Amino acid sequence: MSRLFLVNVEAPEIRVAEVRDGRLFDLDIERDTRLLGSIYKGRVENVVPGMDAAFVDIGLKRNALLYVGDIIGGAGGATIGTLLKPRQELLVQIARPPVGTKGARVTTRLSLPGRTSILVVGSETVGVSKRIESEEERARLRRIADRLRPLDHGLIIRTEAEGASENTIAADLATLGRQLAALISKGRDMNAPALIHEDLGLLGRVARDRLSEDVTSVLIDSRAVYEAFTAQVRAFSPLLAQPIQFYSEATPLFERFGVADDVRVAGERAVPLRGGGSLVIDEAEALTAIDVNSGSHVSKKGLNDTAVQVNLGAVEEIARQLRVRDLGGVIVVDFIDMEKTRDRVRVLNTLEQALKDDRGRTRIVQISPSGLVEMTRRREGQSLQKVLGEACPRCLGTGFVPRGETLGVEARRRARQMALESVGTGVLIIAHPETACHILGEDGEWLADLESETGARIRLRVDEDRPENHIDFERIMPSVPLARDLTVGAMMILNLKWPFYPRESPRYAVLGETLVALDAIPESKSGTLLVEIKEVGRHVARGHIAGEGK
Repeated sequence: MSRLFLVNVEAPEIRVAEVRDGRLFDLDIERDTRLLGSIYKGRVENVVPGMDAAFVDIGLKRNALLYVGDIIGGAGGATIGTLLKPRQELLVQIARPPVGTKGARVTTRLSLPGRTSILVVGSETVGVSKRIESEEERARLRRIADRLRPLDHGLIIRTEAEGASENTIAADLATLGRQLAALISKGRDMNAPALIHEDLGLLGRVARDRLSEDVTSVLIDSRAVYEAFTAQVRAFSPLLAQPIQFYSEATPLFERFGVADDVRVAGERAVPLRGGGSLVIDEAEALTAIDVNSGSHVSKKGLNDTAVQVNLGAVEEIARQLRVRDLGGVIVVDFIDMEKTRDRVRVLNTLEQALKDDRGRTRIVQISPSGLVEMTRRREGQSLQKVLGEACPRCLGTGFVPRGETLGVEARRRARQMALESVGTGVLIIAHPETACHILGEDGEWLADLESETGARIRLRVDEDRPENHIDFERIMPSVPLARDLTVGAMMILNLKWPFYPRESPRYAVLGETLVALDAIPESKSGTLLVEIKEVGRHVARGHIAGEGK
């Protein structure tokens, strides 16, 4: 297996793609300061016994949440009220960064990662990475950890320690001890809230956690970043610095190695599968649903064999998308139904095997007879979707907007209410032209009927720059001018590149703030028309095409 790291730098963003055997295996994107793992001096703002937790001001937009179980000494039935008091200052580490409207979750059990070990403050834990499969090697490292563990602190041996000597691990642990002493000293001298220790950035974590002797190349397309990263790696391992190279070709780095399309697909809802079929991935606040579809894939052996083949082919892609998108929380995978228990077990075992190389901690619940697999995954930061995008301002993240008919009905209902609440005044409706057409009705009869039923004058004004689902209402005097920018007999120039409304059956152009019904809708989408205004009403104007331009 070949491992290749591609580092693309385009300020303020750094992208790191890990490529294994020619395919994108993992992707990390960093645009701002990393919060996970950073250590702060915080101040307890309030203690909430009902939650067995406290809110701590660490200087971020939202106070951090500290549960009693995340406090040194919080085990054994201790209550939050006996451990913390308002205004108390303490050192905390971010265990889960802020997500959406939720503040960060913090712990007083500080952990400092090195290359071969992790020092856990105030713990008695001694552990060895589960990814080290050799029982003999695990036992050797466990004996080393028992000898080296500092008093009152825990020690976890990382995967990178496999094959390392006791002296190498001891040197790494000594560095962590000095780092801990320095940040404790800094914490005593600073006033809360304050940042005490910032965890390494993306490239620092790659150097510390992911470089190994089986990495064939690390290509970086920024000279400055290449030089800094090379110096950083060479400081602790000249051998690991050898594969690092500066990439200077004109072809973009991700394009050159064929991962640009994989990165693009990672930001989309549908993911095609190599053997046919697809995944559909929907990410919510705390749950992600992955649906496996067979598409055009059909087996010659029958429907159940088709399901098994597609499901097995989907497993590798599911594991890859979990890593690349950094999906977390509860994940539900809806595999295609399989008739036989042994087939379901086979798919589940294949999924477990595919997840072994995932840096995120995953836990799989047994597969159901209908093919549903529930699992949990702990991610390190925001998902790729949250890093690259934001909720759509039109649909607010739902993926749906109201139909035009719905908007028209709601607008007339609101105008009716305003007209009846304040007799003797008019109502001004300001809407996108497409929405205005649905408010009017096919020939303007709906708005005319509304005026007749309420006795109120209703003025319709259009604004092409607003979203279609954004409608404003104002109370106006009945004598308000019909159109501020149109008069009967005026000659107006209409640019034909502008759209006509409604889209399904165009009847209106827009001139200024008014819908204008033309006696004909031209087929050309270029040039100009000279339009004579024949009539100006409260809802629409009417125009005659007097000539054409270029």
